[in-house]
Amino acid sequence: MGKRINEVKKTYKIEIYIGSDNDSRKINDLYLEKIRRWANSVFPDGYTLLECKGYYNGISEDSILIQVLLDYDSNLKHSIEKLKQELRQNSVLVVKSRVDYEMI
Repeated sequence: MGKRINEVKKTYKIEIYIGSDNDSRKINDLYLEKIRRWANSVFPDGYTLLECKGYYNGISEDSILIQVLLDYDSNLKHSIEKLKQELRQNSVLVVKSRVDYEMI
């Protein structure tokens, strides 16, 4: 028998906060394409990418938030380190939470 659509699932919610280019404090097309290419390779089943405004050390900057639900505990440290270097970021914030969700 197939899975019920409204079945409650236990999973991980991953949130990745990425700041803008350190020189311009803006996100240009090339910068965004690097992030998309990375996210497409790491999360081939899909993710949500939000363009937003963040604050770091009291200064406003364009930011990216990537959200993804995974049914396994993913170790992203190595791939995020590579992205961090490619984007020349001092840090990238990763939040990992156990969540229950329901598709209705």
